[in-house]
Amino acid sequence: MANGVIGIMGGTFNPIHLGHLELIKAAHKQFDLNKILVMPSGTPVYKDQSLIVSATHRCNMVELAIKDYNYMELSTIEIDRKGNTYTADTLRQIGNDYDKIYFIIGADSLFAITDWYKPQYICANCHLLCANRGEYEIEELNRQKNLLVSKYNAKIDFIKCESIPISSTEIRNRLKNHESIEDMVGKDVEQYILDNNLYI
Repeated sequence: MANGVIGIMGGTFNPIHLGHLELIKAAHKQFDLNKILVMPSGTPVYKDQSLIVSATHRCNMVELAIKDYNYMELSTIEIDRKGNTYTADTLRQIGNDYDKIYFIIGADSLFAITDWYKPQYICANCHLLCANRGEYEIEELNRQKNLLVSKYNAKIDFIKCESIPISSTEIRNRLKNHESIEDMVGKDVEQYILDNNLYI
């Protein structure tokens, strides 16, 4: 039996930061999502594996970051599945559990999705919520949206959210320079990173 509507925010979360949380909060508010799964990727195909800390550490940081939000829930589906992480496989795995799936992506993914594994299946089995963090003009985004609607009959809406210019690379660089990252990840995640000597 399907369980209504769900949102999914996937990513490496290496580490999760306040920019991710603001995006999830904006999607929750605008699209009335009762639950959003925060889903760390297992073995992301397009990322340099040498820079990624263990799945256990990434999941622990996600749990710390989302503990004050009752509508956010850690999902280990992609961590638990063997092999490379593909969004199409995740949607196939949980598709029967929900009436509708909203999949939250960044604007860069809107342009990359045609190169993803089974993009037509992805577009047929979820409603894409795209966040523009200031890197693209709205006209450019609308052109890409129209292309995906035409090519795959995709369902796409844009999330209105404040742009928070935080990157995982910047976080790791600050740590190497022994600088505080509390303003980027929050106090609990920063303490976890320091306690476990991550990214140093």
